[in-house]
Amino acid sequence: MSLDNVLFCKRVISKYLPVWLLLALMISSLSVQAKTTSYTLEQQRSLFKQAERALSVKDNKKFKKLLIELQDYPVTGYLEYDSFRKKLSRSSQDEVKQFLNKYQGYPFSYRLLGKWLNLLAKRKDWKSYLDFYDGRTAVKYKCLSFTARLQTGQVKNINSDIEKIWSTGYSQPDQCDAPFGHYLKTADNISDSIWTRIEKAFKVRRPSLAKYLAKKLSKKDQKLVDEWYQSHRHPAKRLPALANKKDSEINRKIIIHALKRLARKDSLKAKEHWDKLKDNFEFNIEQKQQVDQKIALSAAYQHKSESKLLLQKLPDKLKSDNAHIWLARIHLRDEDWIGLIKTISSMPDHLKTESEWVYWLARAYENAGHTVKSVDIFTDLAHKSTYYGFLSADKVDLKYQINQQQAASETTFTEQQLLDKSDHLLRARELFFLDRLLDARREWFQGIRKLNQQEIKQAASIASNWKWHDNAIKTVAKTTHRSDYDLRFPMPFKKQVMKNVKKNGLDLSVIYGVMRRESLFDPLAKSRVGALGLMQLMPSTARRVAKSLGLKKPKKYDILRVSNNIKLGTSYFKSVLKRFDNNVSLAAAAYNAGPGNVKKWLPEKELLPADLWVETIPFKETRNYVQAVLAYATIFDKHLGKKVQISSRMNDVKPVY
Repeated sequence: MSLDNVLFCKRVISKYLPVWLLLALMISSLSVQAKTTSYTLEQQRSLFKQAERALSVKDNKKFKKLLIELQDYPVTGYLEYDSFRKKLSRSSQDEVKQFLNKYQGYPFSYRLLGKWLNLLAKRKDWKSYLDFYDGRTAVKYKCLSFTARLQTGQVKNINSDIEKIWSTGYSQPDQCDAPFGHYLKTADNISDSIWTRIEKAFKVRRPSLAKYLAKKLSKKDQKLVDEWYQSHRHPAKRLPALANKKDSEINRKIIIHALKRLARKDSLKAKEHWDKLKDNFEFNIEQKQQVDQKIALSAAYQHKSESKLLLQKLPDKLKSDNAHIWLARIHLRDEDWIGLIKTISSMPDHLKTESEWVYWLARAYENAGHTVKSVDIFTDLAHKSTYYGFLSADKVDLKYQINQQQAASETTFTEQQLLDKSDHLLRARELFFLDRLLDARREWFQGIRKLNQQEIKQAASIASNWKWHDNAIKTVAKTTHRSDYDLRFPMPFKKQVMKNVKKNGLDLSVIYGVMRRESLFDPLAKSRVGALGLMQLMPSTARRVAKSLGLKKPKKYDILRVSNNIKLGTSYFKSVLKRFDNNVSLAAAAYNAGPGNVKKWLPEKELLPADLWVETIPFKETRNYVQAVLAYATIFDKHLGKKVQISSRMNDVKPVY
């Protein structure tokens, strides 16, 4: 019997029972309540799991009984949420309001309200939708609020509100169709507004949206948009025809767009067209600058020999940070040390003081024969426990500065004191140990928003003690503390990792470096592109590797299993390492961007020092990835008591593999 039923029965029978019997009943009721507080945490966690199972098999009697026993457990509200959302469509507005009020501040309340708003919209109960709408900024709900306003006559300033959602180059949810329809019928100068959105759509590479929008324009304008669409898809093919078009504002925009598109794939071909076109049309200064800059930078990304001159010819006002950086990288690729010194010296202060360019200035001085200058710079940079700091330390034969300093300790305040301070963190702990990791993260990060820097450090240490490693790393990253290497670079799943490393003849520190970079040791990590688990395997890669090992085709949940993920991930790393003659820098790049890209980035003729090759990887993500894996491996070496120089893992890069 639920507690509410017990109280109801007491009210009914109190009219008919003698006082002594009523008192005995109250004592019995209190003993039931006392029983709920006598469980240990482990017992409460077990009861919670039992309640989850009871709910899943629709054993409502057992579920309600367990709820009573768990009434003092910090996360019992999550069981009530699980139960309530199943019957949400059958709930009254008052019941929903009561539930939301009871659990105000719980992360699940926001999600439950979203589900309720969807139901109200489906029922076309627009008045209630506006009563419950909390102003959330997700486009779907904002558009539904516009529909609700239209249906209830609350239309003051509605077109200006809709326009903020309309005027984007991206497609919007279906829920925006009705408000957009109203806007298109009633707004002023709608043709201009449509053209503005079409331009934005092409700019953010959404040509299909542009073509869809064109249906709302005149036949003449539709032909112009179709020309733009074809030029977007086939710029090299369309540019000769565009050269014969009459000079008009729209044709100039189409030509500029086509040239930029072509430059992304073939910068020199784009330059060839641009040289023929630029004097035959009245391009404005900004358009000319955009094309010149795009061609020069694209040539640099594509490692074209002409890129140096193209970047040097850019006027100073067009030399963005990227232009300075890629001109420096071209000097690096050419091993033009004097040119590199001049280029770094001309960089804006915020660039030239970054470790990256401090290191390369020292390298340039070293190769230009200015030994004293280079040693001074290397010595200063060697104090940093970073990729460039480790490389610098190798140059001047100094020890790496990897000195453990705890982010926090219990001498400041205890775990219990911190949990007493925040209900969110207390609930996060229980949800973590109940394997409700997504709910746990939501509670955790809602909780640490209210903590000061010292408390955040303490929270990170606590999460680390629980072996919630990814959470600990993300939490301490919100502070300036970077010297708690035990916290930031743990070595979980060591038995499984060592087994597979030994089997594949791999470097344990490198594999831990890959795992640290890929997932922060979150076994359930899922990337936006679909990579899964500790070693962030794409399902297609996992299936290919599994086939090569004679294993059955893995499902998604198979790939997420720790043992499988480590087995498949280490096997794949072994394959790319073998593909590139055990060159760790190339293998790491291939693991991130694929062997095909790495092959395209190889030097044309001669050996290239690995640090030079890494620095000139065109993809920023891959460049940062390789540097991180190498630096992390160095830190894991320290954990393992190994004395390995970062440079020993950086073999020269050959033109052919």
